Amino acid sequence: MINKYLRRIKFLLIRLLRIKENAHNVSIGFTMGFLIHFIPSFGMGPILSTVSAKMFKGNAVAGFISGVALIWLFPFLFYLNVVVGETVYPSGNYHSPIGMTIHGMDAGMHLGAVFFIGMIINIILFGLIVYYVVYTVMRKYRLSFLNIVKKWDIKK
Repeated sequence: MINKYLRRIKFLLIRLLRIKENAHNVSIGFTMGFLIHFIPSFGMGPILSTVSAKMFKGNAVAGFISGVALIWLFPFLFYLNVVVGETVYPSGNYHSPIGMTIHGMDAGMHLGAVFFIGMIINIILFGLIVYYVVYTVMRKYRLSFLNIVKKWDIKK
């Protein structure tokens, strides 16, 4: 079963590295496909990855590849949104203006705000990092990585 996933990853990497488009468009497409995973998409991630890559004038195939290949990261990125948001906007023991502790509906609103703040921060931060890494790889090391990936020996 692991070999099945390794073969799939190898195929997607080869497909990504063989895209005949400039490094900027491929990087934009891949980054937009990755950033969709920070947003709850209810199973529409690969489609939204492709559409968002096209909207930002990136490569739609690269967006689809990152949308499909990195879908397993969604639970971790969801949790990361909450952790970053809680760091920026901690809950603590908040009290309402009349001195009562916040709970119930207010706690849900706070959790929503924490998630949204963390999502915005993560999208900006990881967007810049992923774009730079993919752009550098596609610009300078595309052929080297392609040769390395082609040599991977994965048993059936």
